[in-house]
Amino acid sequence: MIIIHRITTFVLALCSACIFGILLYALDYAVVALVLACVAIPVLFARLLKWEFKRFVFWVFLVLPIFLLFSALLFFLFLENDVLKLLLGILVTVCIWLYAESVFAFYHLPSSYQAYTLEFLSLIISILSAFFFTSGMYAMSLFMQLPVWVPAISVALFTFIVSIVVLWVSKVALQVALKFAVVGAVCMAQVYIVFSLLPTSFLSNAAGFAVILYSFLGLSRADALDKLSKTVVIRYLSIGAVLLLAIFATARWI
Repeated sequence: MIIIHRITTFVLALCSACIFGILLYALDYAVVALVLACVAIPVLFARLLKWEFKRFVFWVFLVLPIFLLFSALLFFLFLENDVLKLLLGILVTVCIWLYAESVFAFYHLPSSYQAYTLEFLSLIISILSAFFFTSGMYAMSLFMQLPVWVPAISVALFTFIVSIVVLWVSKVALQVALKFAVVGAVCMAQVYIVFSLLPTSFLSNAAGFAVILYSFLGLSRADALDKLSKTVVIRYLSIGAVLLLAIFATARWI
């Protein structure tokens, strides 16, 4: 039985590669890509997670790779350069494979699981998903002339779920994680609105959003685990400030 789960991780990566390959080189088969994204990948991850629908941990581990995939697909729609589309597909495929490998080890081969791997990957995937998702939201708002509050609500919901996932995986109690998630959802929705008012590209705005989300999640996790100190605060604020300065100093202002 374990050999089937072993193969599942590679099948997940193959499905991801096929999705982006079809969208990039064989758009006539877009329906196949849709089936792979909406059916095959969720089902394969559910099988890897032992079909434990009644356990909260099942949904925590399932939602993150799904968020990554669909956020990346939303971002994919607004990319014009085929090389960037190819690189996006490779990045997402590698992330899904690494995440599936970690889930496999955690569930089916605990002796080979490296401590804190899922915590680390969850944070990385969350930040990547935030960048892809907000890029798509900013671009969609621009092309469809949506009122700013419509994507802001989606961003708030996204932040709420991602915050719970990252904090829970970091061994923060669910009740505590919920409090931070609510605060994060409100604050990050406001950050999204503020960045939408800047005369910069949707990529710069999304990158700035991802940096602030990274700082929020890092500080929230440290506070929830009673590890918040002056040094930790200075580290996150310094990293965030430097990255934001680099992003907007090099951005093209309209």
